[in-house]
Amino acid sequence: MIATDKWIPIYLEGLKEGHKIKINPFGFSMYPLLVGNRDSLTLDSIDRPLKRGDICLYRRDDGKYVTHTIHHIDEKGTYFIGESQTTIEGPLRRDQILAVAESFERNGREYSCDGLIYRFFHEVWMILRPFRKQLIKAYRFVRRG
Repeated sequence: MIATDKWIPIYLEGLKEGHKIKINPFGFSMYPLLVGNRDSLTLDSIDRPLKRGDICLYRRDDGKYVTHTIHHIDEKGTYFIGESQTTIEGPLRRDQILAVAESFERNGREYSCDGLIYRFFHEVWMILRPFRKQLIKAYRFVRRG
């Protein structure tokens, strides 16, 4: 397995050249929206103002690359949250945000990150943030049958 800090810079060069990149997230921070090693994100360079609900690739000050969703933006910076998390991370500086997702593939089906269905369900999920752990636990229980 190649370390993330080795291949992400190559992908970022592709973005600078005008290419889109497709990555497969790993870990559980974007669950249940994205499942690691199954789903993927198509990332593009940032050519518009970012907004709540955008999924972005960013780099923490410790060098770790993360893909999370924008919770909010204020004068101090941009704040992110993973879909399975309840803690908001930030503020992050604009120079730390490297790319924005234009779409994601879930279970083999592609969805636009600007689509009304995604935006609606994302807002509902944001409202339910305090209850995410219990909802994910219940979801896993029901899925197991």
